[in-house]
Amino acid sequence: MASENTTTQRRTTSSSDAAAPSSTNPPHTSTTGGSSNSSTIMLPFRILSKTPAIITVLLRVLLWPLFKLVNLAFPPKEFDGINNATGSDRAARAFVTMFQKQISLVRPVMPDENNSEGGTTNIQEHYVEPSCPFSSRGYNLTLSDITSRPPNSRPLLLLYLHSPLHADGSKFLREYLCHPQLLQLLNSNNSDSHGSVVCFGASIHTADGQRMRDMLGVTSFPFMALLSVKSSGSSSGNGNSNNNNVRSVPMELLLRMEGPQLVKIPPAQITTYLNTTITRQAEVLAVEEARRLQREEEQHLRREQDREFQETLLADQMREIARQEAAEQERREQEEREEEERLKKAKEESRLEDARAMLESAGEPPAGSKGVARMRFAFPNGKKVDRRFHSVDTIETVRSFLIVHFHEQGIEMKNFGLSTNFPRKAFNEEEGKLTLE
Repeated sequence: MASENTTTQRRTTSSSDAAAPSSTNPPHTSTTGGSSNSSTIMLPFRILSKTPAIITVLLRVLLWPLFKLVNLAFPPKEFDGINNATGSDRAARAFVTMFQKQISLVRPVMPDENNSEGGTTNIQEHYVEPSCPFSSRGYNLTLSDITSRPPNSRPLLLLYLHSPLHADGSKFLREYLCHPQLLQLLNSNNSDSHGSVVCFGASIHTADGQRMRDMLGVTSFPFMALLSVKSSGSSSGNGNSNNNNVRSVPMELLLRMEGPQLVKIPPAQITTYLNTTITRQAEVLAVEEARRLQREEEQHLRREQDREFQETLLADQMREIARQEAAEQERREQEEREEEERLKKAKEESRLEDARAMLESAGEPPAGSKGVARMRFAFPNGKKVDRRFHSVDTIETVRSFLIVHFHEQGIEMKNFGLSTNFPRKAFNEEEGKLTLE
C-alpha cells in the first residue's frame, strides 16, 4: 500500500513539472527575475546612448527651413563650388585679368634721349608689356596638365593665394609679382609644353583658393609656394574631377613664403629664391633623368647580353648536335666497315675451307697412275708449280688448289684467272664445272 502511494505521488509530480515548470522549478524562476532586473537597470543607459542621434534628427528638422531661407537670401555665386569647372575657370580668368591690370599700372617710364633738359617722357614704343604668367584655367585642369606630362619633364607648380582684404595684398601684386625680373623669370620658364614652372593664382574668396588655403594651412598673407607634383592625379580633361582625387595627388613643398615679413625683403631677393629653387629642382630632375637613362642603358645592355648569350648557347647546342650526329655517322660507318670486313673475312675463310674440303675429297693421284693430268702453273712473279690432278677433276678443283697454295705460301692474291698457252684459252668462273679431260 505504501508502495502504491509512492508511485502515485511520483507520477503526479512529474505531470505537474511538465504542466507548470516555472512554479515547480525554483532555480529557473530565480534566473528570470534577475534578467528582468538587469533589463530595467540598463534601459536608461540605452536611452542616453541614443540621445545624440535623436537630437541630430530634431536639429535637422528644425534647421531645414533656416537652410532654405539662407539659400534664398544668399544664392551661390559664379565662383562657388569646388567641383564647378566653369566657375573655377572663370575665377582663374578673373585673377589673370586683375593681374594683367596690375602689370599695366606699373608700366615703367623710359628716359627721352632727345630731351635736352634731362627730363623724362613716356616712350611707349620702347616698352613691351609682359604677359601674365599665371594660368587662366582652373586648379583641376591646371593640375591635370601637369600630371599628364612625363615625370622627368613635369613642371613645378607656383601657387599664389591672394587676399583682397589684406593690407599688403595689392602692394605685393604691384611691387613684387609685377617686378620685371620676376616676370621675366616666370615667363621664361612658363612655356606651354616645355616650361619648368606652371603658375596658378587664386583669390581666397574663390573655391579653388579656399581649397588651397585649407590644404596648405595658410594663416598669413601674402602667400607663395613652389610645389613639386610627384605623381599623376585622376583629374579628367573636362574638369569634372572629384575633389578627393585632387587632394590625393602627392606634392612636395619646395619653397614657402608668407606673412608680413615677405613684403620687407627686396623683390630681387624673392626672384633669387625662386630661381635658385627652380635651378636646383632642374638639377634634381636632370640627375633623375640621367639615372633613368642609365637604368635603361643597363637594361638594354642586359637584354643584349642575354640575347647574345642565348645565341651563343644556341650555336653551341647546334654544334654539339652536329658533333653528335657526325660521331654517330662515323660510328655507323665504322660498324659498317667492320661488318663488311667481318663478312669479307668470313667469306674468305669459307672460301678457303671449301677449297680445302674439295682438295681433300679429290686428293692428288700418284705419279704414273691412269687418268692423271699433270699441270704446271706459272705465276706472275715467275715461279712455277707442278701438280697432278685426276682427269675427271674440274676447273673448280684447280682453283681450290691455287687458293690453298696462295694461303699456305702467304701470297695475297684474292682474284686470279686461269688460262692455257696452247691452245690459248681463258677460263672464267662460269666454266668451273668443266673437267680437265
